[in-house]
Amino acid sequence: MLVYIFLMSLIFALLITDKFKILPNVKVFKRSKAFNSNLANQHSQDNKVRNLSSSFILATLALFYFTAFRYDVGWDYMAYYNTIEYNAITNIISNGEYLNILLIEISRGLNLTNLYFFVNAFILLFMITQTVKNYSKDPWLSLIFFVGFPLFYLNSLSVIRIFSALAISFYGFKYIEKRNFYRFVVTILIATMFHKSALIALVFYFLKDIKLKTYKLALILALLPLVSTLMNNVIIRFFPRYAVYTQYATVQEGTKAIFVFLVIGLVSLLLRNKITKNDYIANIYYNLFYVGLCIYLMFFNQGTMGHRLSLYGTIYSLLLVPHIVTLFKSKKEQMFVKALIYGFCILAFMFTIYVGVETYIPYRTIWNKH
Repeated sequence: MLVYIFLMSLIFALLITDKFKILPNVKVFKRSKAFNSNLANQHSQDNKVRNLSSSFILATLALFYFTAFRYDVGWDYMAYYNTIEYNAITNIISNGEYLNILLIEISRGLNLTNLYFFVNAFILLFMITQTVKNYSKDPWLSLIFFVGFPLFYLNSLSVIRIFSALAISFYGFKYIEKRNFYRFVVTILIATMFHKSALIALVFYFLKDIKLKTYKLALILALLPLVSTLMNNVIIRFFPRYAVYTQYATVQEGTKAIFVFLVIGLVSLLLRNKITKNDYIANIYYNLFYVGLCIYLMFFNQGTMGHRLSLYGTIYSLLLVPHIVTLFKSKKEQMFVKALIYGFCILAFMFTIYVGVETYIPYRTIWNKH
C-alpha cells in the first residue's frame, strides 16, 4: 500500500513544482492548425509552440516505470506472463490480434518476458499523454483523473491488450479533428491488432458532428437500458462466442463507475451550449464521451461488455472534465472544483487498491519477484 501512496504523492508533488515553476519547461512540439480556424473560441494553443512541462514528463515517467517493470500486479498479469514465459495456450494469442501476437513472439524469441509489458506501457502512456497535451485545457487534471479513476489506469494493469488498443484509438482523435478519414481508419485497424474491440471506434468518425437537442439526447440515454435485452438475444443467436460478455451476470466489473460517468454526463448536458459553442473540437469529444456513456448504459447489466466497450468513448472524459472546470467564472471556483476532483481521485485510487488487495498488493517489480 505504501508504494501506491508514494506514487500518488509523487504525482501531486510534481504538480506543485509545475504550478510554482520550480523545474524548467522544454519546448517539444507544435500544435497543428485546427480544422476551422475561423471559429471564435478555438483552443488558445493552436499554432503556438507548446511547452511540455518537465514536471509532467517526470510524472509520466514515474507511471511508466511503475507500469512497465511490475510483476504479478493486475488480475490478468500472470495469464500474460505464462503465455510468454511458458508458451501457454490462451485467448491472448488465439484471437488473431497480430501485433499482439508479434510482440509476444519477439518477447519469447529474445527471452525477455517483460519486453511485452514494457512496450504496452509505452504505448499506453505515450499516446494518452500526447493526446491530453494536445487537446486538454488542463493536462494535469486529465492525468490525475486518468490515474485516480478506477476504470482507467489501475484497470490498464489488468486488461493490457484493451488499453493498448484504447490508447491508439484515443491518439487517433487528431485524425477525427483534422477530418482525415483514411489515417483514422488505419489507426483503428492498428489498434484492432492489439484488441479487436477497437473496431467499435470506427463509428466515432461519423458521429463527430452530431448535435442532438438536449431533450433528445436525454431520452436516448433513458431508453438505452431497454435495448440491452434485444442486443443480448442477437449476440447469443448469431455470435455465441461473445455471449459470455453480454449475458446477464451477478458479478460485474466497474458497476459503480457508471455513477461518476452519469454525473459527468448530467453536468455536461446542462452545460452543453457553453461547452460546444464555437468550439469544433469540444463538440467532437463531447459527442464521443456520450457514445461511451450510451454503450455503458446499454450493456450495464451484461457481464463485462458495458464498461469495456464503453471505454473507447468514456476515455474522452479526460478532455471533457477539464473543459467543464474552465467554465466556472472565477479562479477560486475553478480551484475549488479541481480540489473536489483531486480529492475524489485520491479516495477512488486508494479505495480500489484496498478492495482489490489481492490484485494490487504486494507491489513487486521484475527485480524482486522472488
